[in-house]
Amino acid sequence: MNAVPQWRLAGDWFDICSCDIPCPCEFAQRPTGNHCQGVLAWHVREGRYGDVKLDGLTLVALGEFEGNLWAGEAKAVMGMYLDEQANERQR
Repeated sequence: MNAVPQWRLAGDWFDICSCDIPCPCEFAQRPTGNHCQGVLAWHVREGRYGDVKLDGLTLVALGEFEGNLWAGEAKAVMGMYLDEQANERQR
């Protein structure tokens, strides 16, 4: 089995979803109306995965699920969009 490269990320993170505030999913509870759609965004101020620098990259994820994800009742569907500045190794 290959060893996982050393990695580190420091940056900013934001999320918003269709649940009531505070989002019950953040507390391992069933989402509001049993369905959650959300957007997550990350900006890496400083980062590295092995020898690959990730500084300055941004990632956005769109996802949704029904049921309590934390209780194993749901499977999330997610699409991820990576900054166009990312090179092949960074992707």
